[in-house]
Amino acid sequence: MEKNIISRKQAIKQIGDLVMGTMIFPAIAAARVKQPDRPNFLWIITEDCSASYFGCYGDKQATTPNIDKLASEGILYKNACCQTPVCAPSRSTFMTGVYDNSMGTQHMRSFYSLPDFIKFYPYYLEKAGYYCTNRSKVDYNTAHKERWKTVWNECGPQASYRNRATGQPFHETVTLLSTHEHVIFDWIPENKLDHIPGNMHIPAYLPDTPEVRHDLAQYHDFVQKDDEKVGEILHRLERDGEADNTIVFLFSDHGGVLPRSKRFMFESGMQVPLIIRFPKKYQNLAPSSPGSISDHLVNLIDLAPSIFSLAG
Repeated sequence: MEKNIISRKQAIKQIGDLVMGTMIFPAIAAARVKQPDRPNFLWIITEDCSASYFGCYGDKQATTPNIDKLASEGILYKNACCQTPVCAPSRSTFMTGVYDNSMGTQHMRSFYSLPDFIKFYPYYLEKAGYYCTNRSKVDYNTAHKERWKTVWNECGPQASYRNRATGQPFHETVTLLSTHEHVIFDWIPENKLDHIPGNMHIPAYLPDTPEVRHDLAQYHDFVQKDDEKVGEILHRLERDGEADNTIVFLFSDHGGVLPRSKRFMFESGMQVPLIIRFPKKYQNLAPSSPGSISDHLVNLIDLAPSIFSLAG
């Protein structure tokens, strides 16, 4: 009987090993690239943003031309989910590739101490020669907040892959703050909104009231701002001559932001957008062709092991 009993530390490690073996791209596990021909990775994270707020996901009120174009050039995942429908626990999951309730970080603002054998994923990319940058949100829901920024080669508003060594592959994460829930706390007059409250589609789980229509219209304005920033980021990548060398991921940390979304374990809180664009150079690594739609059920916990696989 005693031989079958393992310590909590061993159990967590086994769970972590199991999770780090999962991938968003099961069909390409054998098609890994070899050094030095490794792709760059760009993660664009929109905060608190359900998939339903983008035009490419069927929202007819959305003004998201840049994100829609990215989807037309990449793969759109219809059934992508976060692990936890609130930001810090969700980040602790996709930053480690380990379930937050396995680590003790499932409660918002838990600041639980992680065991030494659980590392944030940039640690492994850096070991493999990648230059890893983060602009610039951290909030990983673990203890030792002062260490959060040190897991990156650069972390801050000015962090950039441009500072890497010549020929060095990079992984850059950019978090866009325009769609965080706080943007609907301050009422913007209707005549100053780009989106019209009367045109908003109201989900069946929300009451059709002027206040709900206004909040939806106001939130769509901020989704539009995020889309403009996505356009700027992708234009910079093109201008730097790196678009053909970079696999681009766009996703949100969880759903949001009206009632029954953020903090709620319903589809409106758990389903997130996930778009991945493979440049022509790395199309052999893609599970399907540009402009395709995947109905595979995937989770943000799969992100880190997926890019490990893509990087060989």
